[in-house]
Amino acid sequence: MISILGCGWLGMPLGKALVGSGKLVKGSTTKPDKLEEISRQSIVSFLIQLDDLSNETELMEFLDNEILIINVPPGRNHINADDYPHKLARLNTYINQSNIQKVIFVSSTSVYEENNNVVFEDSSLSKNPSSQRLFLAEEIFRNNHKIKTTVVRMAGLIGPNRHPGRFFGGKTQIPDGLIPVNLIHLDDCIGIIEEVIKQDYWGQTIHAAAPSHPTKKEFYSLASTIYNNTKADFVEEKGKFKIINPDKLVKDLKYQFKHPDLMAWLLQSHQN
Repeated sequence: MISILGCGWLGMPLGKALVGSGKLVKGSTTKPDKLEEISRQSIVSFLIQLDDLSNETELMEFLDNEILIINVPPGRNHINADDYPHKLARLNTYINQSNIQKVIFVSSTSVYEENNNVVFEDSSLSKNPSSQRLFLAEEIFRNNHKIKTTVVRMAGLIGPNRHPGRFFGGKTQIPDGLIPVNLIHLDDCIGIIEEVIKQDYWGQTIHAAAPSHPTKKEFYSLASTIYNNTKADFVEEKGKFKIINPDKLVKDLKYQFKHPDLMAWLLQSHQN
């Protein structure tokens, strides 16, 4: 069985896909009214709050599995974002008491500094406090030698209910129009995690980012037009940027992207 901590935009369809491939899946939410929705996907639902792990019986039942997927981002506006690594450290103590042997930690490419260059898995990290917190969270599970952990650092997320055309439509003088974008479609987020499990790919850090990197102006101008027929006006300038390289994923897992060409996906989304 596989446990997914955090059945949200990614976790819910991921759980559904794993169930579809014959896996027994447990999934958690922080919202009581979402338990039934999770159960409807044939996922065994649990109410787990990282802020309050006092219900040890339910937590240990949730962790009574071989594989745990941790999909709980700190959140940009979370009041207690500073406490994010501490919450995961507490979770880690319970993992040590459980049957969990393997962990997939869903992280973000925001851990890297904008180096005006291509970024690989061993590139320099950002000194931004939120990036540092995320890296500290990764390290909690990397340094736990009771388990094998693979960290999947995801680029910006796009897909159902996250159409990029929502962001800049009707806005003017948007800065950095010439910087490259780093994005990943939901279908590939799911596909990559499935391959990590299928190929027993543990003890690794990989990038989940589409191999195409159109400019911010190219991508979001088209996205705005397609989404609600509005124009987005960008300043043709190139500030600090990074280009997330997914070659390790492709080489090690022989992964084939479902949506490698971001511009082509936009046009396809318009037709659908």
